[in-house]
Amino acid sequence: MNPLSLLICFVAKNTRPRLKLWCVKYPSLTTLDRIQEYPSSGSAPLCRALVVFGNKLTSLDPIEEKQIGTTETRSTANASRYGIIGRSFNHTFESVIANRDYRMIWLGMVLSMGGFQMQMVVRAILVYDMTDDPLITGIVGMGFAPSLLVVSLYGGVLGDRVERRALIQFSQAVNAVLAGVVAILMFTGTLAWGHLFTVSVLQGAMFALQMPARQAAIPSLVSKDQLSNAFALNAMAMSMTTLIAPALAGRLYEVIGPEYVYVMVCTIMLIAVIFTSIVPKMYPPESITKTSVLDNIKGGFRYIGQNKLVLNLMVYSVVVSLLSMPFRMLVQVYAKDVYGSEPRDVGDLLTALGLGGLVGTIAIANLRKGNRRGWIVLGGAVVASASLGLIVAVPVYAAGVLGMVGMGLAEQARWALGQSLMMENTSDEYRARVMSVLMMTFGLMPLGMLPLGYAMKEFGARPPVAVSAAVLLGFAILAMIFMRRLRRAQ
Repeated sequence: MNPLSLLICFVAKNTRPRLKLWCVKYPSLTTLDRIQEYPSSGSAPLCRALVVFGNKLTSLDPIEEKQIGTTETRSTANASRYGIIGRSFNHTFESVIANRDYRMIWLGMVLSMGGFQMQMVVRAILVYDMTDDPLITGIVGMGFAPSLLVVSLYGGVLGDRVERRALIQFSQAVNAVLAGVVAILMFTGTLAWGHLFTVSVLQGAMFALQMPARQAAIPSLVSKDQLSNAFALNAMAMSMTTLIAPALAGRLYEVIGPEYVYVMVCTIMLIAVIFTSIVPKMYPPESITKTSVLDNIKGGFRYIGQNKLVLNLMVYSVVVSLLSMPFRMLVQVYAKDVYGSEPRDVGDLLTALGLGGLVGTIAIANLRKGNRRGWIVLGGAVVASASLGLIVAVPVYAAGVLGMVGMGLAEQARWALGQSLMMENTSDEYRARVMSVLMMTFGLMPLGMLPLGYAMKEFGARPPVAVSAAVLLGFAILAMIFMRRLRRAQ
């Protein structure tokens, strides 16, 4: 059938009106509903657009696109003034620069994660000062894990059923209130370690509510080709807070005291709520709310089982985290037994881990679709295994620092890039639930920590870590062979 030609005359409404003529061809089977005006920002003219079956297909006014441009185009133009450094910065922080809503939610995350990290450090020091008991200190420190494990599934369902911005703000506000309550208990002299344990448990639950909703919201705030960059910048924020917040909290603990640190954390969390409030409301698909919570949970697991790439990423992430992350949590034991390290040296090892993570996220933030990202994810396990092997094979502190940098790099290949691929290949109605299952890996951490801690006590620090490195390398090889869909991910 012959195509239907449509001639449209348009007078641009600027200072010097000009007549514009277009010929737009559509197949005769396409029904043209209407042509309507779309007001544009600033002083640019109104734009006419073709609307077919109620959907805006294209803008018909080239003047508008030339005059308005996108934020990304403007930022690229500005970056070119500063040469390679400007273009590199613009490319690395593309999602934050080009998308105001993502920028607001990212800043809110930086603040909330910074406050969370500060609390963890101050709480550990405070509990040990109060009790002088390493066991109680460990119990309070791991209090978040059980609630994170239990609440994660429900957090994912809520993230797919309720308005996501409100859920994020609720969890941020509760964390602020919890910090404020601890400060009040300290000012009144009624604080006990049980209070801190309760706060740790509740914060784990809030973390389980916030993270799936926030990560699932990101694809609606950036374009699809920016997803990898956006998730890498999220991970970068976590790496930056890991580097800065613990050291800041330790210094402030000594200078102003723990009660005022908790007041600061409360304030930071409230500011995070304000930043998040600037983001538009993000409603879930309507069909999700019509089914029961239990059916939603089952549907999430069913979806993961049917989506082979997501399943590959989930299995890979869980296994690698169980084999590599426990060493990070027990690094102080290894450093003391092998290097004879002081607490300051342990802090430097953790700083090296954060530095490696920061470098890794910057590299990942510059990746785009087509960069063989699946192979990079798989290579993360090899790098983690090699880093553990270096730490075991060379019992020198400098080798430990280098190995921890490698561990930080490898972690971002699994966490930041793995999340990006997972969210890119997940339907919007399942994103929060898929993210909640991934978040359960943090709750499963004791399953890896307890055996490793027991083995280090019975056989010394080095042999169990060597076994972990060997098993991790074996799994990495098997994953490269059998996880075909992940291998082909671009």
